[in-house]
Amino acid sequence: MKHNHLDKNKSTEHLILHFLEQNQDKWLSGQALAERLNVTRNTIWRHINKLKAKGFLIETSTGLGYRLKPSSDRLDKDRIYFYLNHPQKYDIKIYDSVSSTNTLLKEKAKNNAAAGTVLVANSQMSGKGRLGRNFFSPPDTGVYFSLLLRPTLHFDLVQSSPALAAVALAQSLDFLLDIKTEIKWVNDIYLDGKKIAGILSEGELDFENKQIKYLVIGLGVNVYEPNTDFPEEFRERATYLINNSNNSRERDNLRNKIVATFLNKWEFYSDPKHHKQALEIFRTKNFLLDKQVEVKVQANSIKGIVRDISNEFELIIENNNQEILYINHGEATLHKSNS
Repeated sequence: MKHNHLDKNKSTEHLILHFLEQNQDKWLSGQALAERLNVTRNTIWRHINKLKAKGFLIETSTGLGYRLKPSSDRLDKDRIYFYLNHPQKYDIKIYDSVSSTNTLLKEKAKNNAAAGTVLVANSQMSGKGRLGRNFFSPPDTGVYFSLLLRPTLHFDLVQSSPALAAVALAQSLDFLLDIKTEIKWVNDIYLDGKKIAGILSEGELDFENKQIKYLVIGLGVNVYEPNTDFPEEFRERATYLINNSNNSRERDNLRNKIVATFLNKWEFYSDPKHHKQALEIFRTKNFLLDKQVEVKVQANSIKGIVRDISNEFELIIENNNQEILYINHGEATLHKSNS
């Protein structure tokens, strides 16, 4: 059953919370909030109590008003639902630890789980990356989640889903943390030259009808500095968003906000009306542009310079013979000449 608990006044609650978050170290009077939102002080009081009931730590003081206390970044599905534009579309489940959110969600998909099912984990014991690699997923430092889709689209159109997910995630992180991420084709997210997030899309194809039975989009984000260093295989090319010395307001509900903001932006960019906008963002964020790369496509290896991204999110490469090649799948790595 999908979540439908938010009332018609959700926007007022969001605005109150927004003002409290922006002034986290200050008291805001009920009168000041009422004037900003053009509502009564009694309306502010009612919505403050609703926010408290949902777990937000809001202090109240006669003569001073309201102040938001810092809270831990504990994964909480009610917080995720709160930040969603359309919570009724999703069925969110939170786990402390799973083998892999993708593996678990694929099992649920085969047992008729509904589109919009979202599994979110605090850690993964066997996190999955592309081409069978591991994805480092320690507890309390990242957020690992998977979204189930049951597309009615032709297989060729579904192929753009990983790239659209990359745009949605990159835009989410930029929005939440005021940073400038890049996208390494086809769907790794980079910050300052190192990977901070990865995406793995898996599905089941009905070959007879050329339809996707289901598609699972899995995302892993390195949010906080891990207590132990990254494994040696990741150390040179992986990083995180926030280090342990940073105790700022950015930590408040950040992991919940990442999940919700991604889902909101995924809804927007996965709409065919907005594919062109997503493509332009992908091109702007293209980490590989004008760099020497080697792309492994099954048993073949292609070397060249990345020139652009096609309208179908293919990697456009100029090889050593000055031929222009369009590559729609494979693994691209930077050539040593770039370093």
